[in-house]
Amino acid sequence: MALLLLAIGSAPAQQAYKLKDDAPTGSHLRRDAATGFLPFEKTYAELTEAEKARLRAHYERMGPDDEPPYPKHGLKRLFRTVGQLQGRTHLEGKFDAGVIVGPDGKAIEVRIYESATPEMTQLLSNLLVVEQYKPALCHGQPCTQEFPFRIALKYQR
Repeated sequence: MALLLLAIGSAPAQQAYKLKDDAPTGSHLRRDAATGFLPFEKTYAELTEAEKARLRAHYERMGPDDEPPYPKHGLKRLFRTVGQLQGRTHLEGKFDAGVIVGPDGKAIEVRIYESATPEMTQLLSNLLVVEQYKPALCHGQPCTQEFPFRIALKYQR
């Protein structure tokens, strides 16, 4: 089983959301696959104002009509894929990257700030570059901005 921990920026203690694994064959127990400070199943539009504020707090300057980029289908699909990759490769360690998302919602570049291994860098940056994003809004207009992606991977058998 893979365990993923999401932390976009360093934030004070806050509500933790959990993404559950599928129950293994012969069991009804679903284990935590990932924990984070935002709900995994919601798109940006579905986040509450408090959840949006929690995300926006990780950006230096965001005006009232500004929005950060965000995975188009929410975090769940992205983290399920990371979990599948980790289950096959047993990756462990920290990964910190910034996805530069263009005004069309496509990743322009992935900037790696920290990665435990070259394999982790390759796999996760490839995943992030093909992900679809809701573009950022600057003064109400689509613009280019970074989506931070920080995780700590821990493999559990």
